[in-house]
Amino acid sequence: MAKILIVDDEAAHAEVLKDYLASAGHEVSVCLDSTQGESMIEDEKPDLAIFDYQMPGKSGTELLANIRSGLNTRRIPVIFVSGTAPLLYSSQVPREARVRFLSKPVDAESLLAAVAELLNPEGWSTAH
Repeated sequence: MAKILIVDDEAAHAEVLKDYLASAGHEVSVCLDSTQGESMIEDEKPDLAIFDYQMPGKSGTELLANIRSGLNTRRIPVIFVSGTAPLLYSSQVPREARVRFLSKPVDAESLLAAVAELLNPEGWSTAH
């Protein structure tokens, strides 16, 4: 399956996501620090990353901008998770085919559907 990195400062939430993904056969790493998460993305080059939108240090949008500027990381699909109302943060994130949004608390079905969609480039759609 896929190699997935979760960057979320809420340890309990990150572990729930990890459990959902691992139960579906994915290899999952968790990072609770956004700055360290950026280094892990560069080192591990995951197939997909999951970012909390609002974190201390670098926000999820800053992480996205930074990985999009990297030659080896610019095409990594990203799922944003947030407890913030989507209207407040979706305008801050560029609309692109490789980005999805999920509201916390994230359920397994929604997460696994978004992951499956993003891991299949043929399923990428700018309609999201």
